[in-house]
Amino acid sequence: MTVSAAANERYWSAAAARHPLLEAGALYPPIAANLTVLLFAQACPAAMIQTRQRLRCHRTEAAGTPLVVTGRVLDLFEKRGRAYVEVEAVVAAEARPQEPIWTSVATFTPTSTLGASQ
Repeated sequence: MTVSAAANERYWSAAAARHPLLEAGALYPPIAANLTVLLFAQACPAAMIQTRQRLRCHRTEAAGTPLVVTGRVLDLFEKRGRAYVEVEAVVAAEARPQEPIWTSVATFTPTSTLGASQ
């Protein structure tokens, strides 16, 4: 996956952020949240709601760099009658897959369990 410079600019602009990293052409770090959702949606076609996310930035990368997003399920659990899945996503440059740009841990619940609170 590649986030073009134009798309990257839109992310920064939508956040009303004028940051030196934008001027340097760096990818907008919260893009990692979107990439986590896209990764999970490839493996889970059911409608899900993201309930929590922790994002860790390890380094910057330039917009337009080909990215690789890999992931794994960390945990499946139930809480207050709702099923949850916790997923870890690692975003790295295609040329350096062992050097993460961002790591993300997100928790999802199926929309079908939203009325299940007890």
